[in-house]
Amino acid sequence: MPRYFFNIDDGRSARDLDGTELKDLVTAKCEGVKLAGRKICDDAGSFWDRQEWGLTVTDGEGLILFSLAFIGVEAPAAGRLSPPQGLITA
Repeated sequence: MPRYFFNIDDGRSARDLDGTELKDLVTAKCEGVKLAGRKICDDAGSFWDRQEWGLTVTDGEGLILFSLAFIGVEAPAAGRLSPPQGLITA
């Protein structure tokens, strides 16, 4: 099974030195999204400070297979979205 390395760059850069053996790239993408979701929940207080961070997944040779980028932006009372056309509101 191929080994995938999940590297987080959030200003503190956490390199995955061990990697994880997974069935295929589709599975690695799913695991990357799950890892990012856990990080967002675990760091919920600081996630919304507008600092962009990312997750980059590489193979054993260091080839970048895919990347995910995240930024949380709070917008309390900054405006209101209009309902989509054709949407009936009560």
